[in-house]
Amino acid sequence: MDLNISGSGQIMPGEYDTIRVSGSGRLEGTVRCQNLFTSGSVGGNSVECKNDINTSGSCNFSGDISTGNLIVSGGSSFGGNVEARDKIAVSGGSSFKRDVKCKQLRLSGGSKIGGDVEAELVKIRGAVDCVGLMNAEEIDIEYERGMEIGSIGGSKIVIYKRHGEVKKKKFRLPLFSSLIKKSTVDTVVVKNSIEGDEIALEGVVCPRVSGRVVAIGADCEIELVQYSEQVEVSPEAKVGRTERI
Repeated sequence: MDLNISGSGQIMPGEYDTIRVSGSGRLEGTVRCQNLFTSGSVGGNSVECKNDINTSGSCNFSGDISTGNLIVSGGSSFGGNVEARDKIAVSGGSSFKRDVKCKQLRLSGGSKIGGDVEAELVKIRGAVDCVGLMNAEEIDIEYERGMEIGSIGGSKIVIYKRHGEVKKKKFRLPLFSSLIKKSTVDTVVVKNSIEGDEIALEGVVCPRVSGRVVAIGADCEIELVQYSEQVEVSPEAKVGRTERI
């Protein structure tokens, strides 16, 4: 059964095919559906969606979310665990109070994550604060302001600063330039460690960075850099010591 709401209305617990909300909608209890499309404002507790959740405007859910794809444009808040079998893509301000799990996580804007992130690909454009572990095969963060992350783990990890006109040209190392082609002036604080295979960092403050190939760029402050194959450190970085493992 499809359900359409135009204006304002409530959606009671149960199973539906496609739910469409244009205006303001409130999902009571746990709602199960094939698809959920909203334009305006939507809120509720838990949603189990087989295919797509696509919201434009604002959404606020206090419980767990399970879906195929989660596409959000606007402000969003999720109080429980959020899991997508494929993609989570959020444009705008977002708050995830607990864990986030998916294949692809794409965040544009400002985001806060209160738990861990588990994905194959994480791509961030803007800024994200993550309390726990951010773990993915590939992590690409182009940040606009200072950020804080608990720990980072992955295969290829690149973190760099987005900026407009570059006032000061940063010193480039061959390995660094091959992995990342941006400049930075701000910092990302990683409280515990960064561990990966290929790692390229700019503007990162972290106690320990460990990888096979490691490039430490300008404005980094790293206490210990561990590498198994190759390391390069910019003269504009502060590194306590390097260690081959």
